[in-house]
Amino acid sequence: MKKIIIALLMGCFAVSAFAQPDKEKIKELKVEFLKKKLALTEDEEKKFMPLYEKFMTESEELRKTFKTDIDLEDVDLTFMTDAECEKLINDIIEFKQKEVDLIKKHTAEFKKVLPVKKVAMIFKAEVEFRKHLFKKLKDKRKDKKKGDKGDKGDKGDKGKKGKKDVHETEEEE
Repeated sequence: MKKIIIALLMGCFAVSAFAQPDKEKIKELKVEFLKKKLALTEDEEKKFMPLYEKFMTESEELRKTFKTDIDLEDVDLTFMTDAECEKLINDIIEFKQKEVDLIKKHTAEFKKVLPVKKVAMIFKAEVEFRKHLFKKLKDKRKDKKKGDKGDKGDKGDKGKKGKKDVHETEEEE
């Protein structure tokens, strides 16, 4: 029983390690994705990228502050009073307003160094990047699951049928 619990705990730690990709790597991928989508000239890139990196840093700091002050994942509304719920709502709205203000401020800066069409493309490219990233993570998890199933040998995944018949060929699967 002890061995099973230890194995489960080790599995949980392994999954959590894979679930949190390196933030710096993601940031680099996002910047490269954005550069490609915007088709920046050398001059545009030189002027725009420091502004965009500053925007990303300030956005992340704002989110960290919000998560520290109000971790919505840990909020239990069940026992909160109406006054506490009202404060929570106001805090969320205040955070969202700060987020909008930050976007407005940086969008104005972006417009000083890029054509307005490319500024609009930033928003589209960010959405596309998120979709691209989620797809990559989903595919990676699928591939990992396939790999795990393949490591089971003769105990392959046969659903409710149970163990795989020793005489089955790969083509029959």
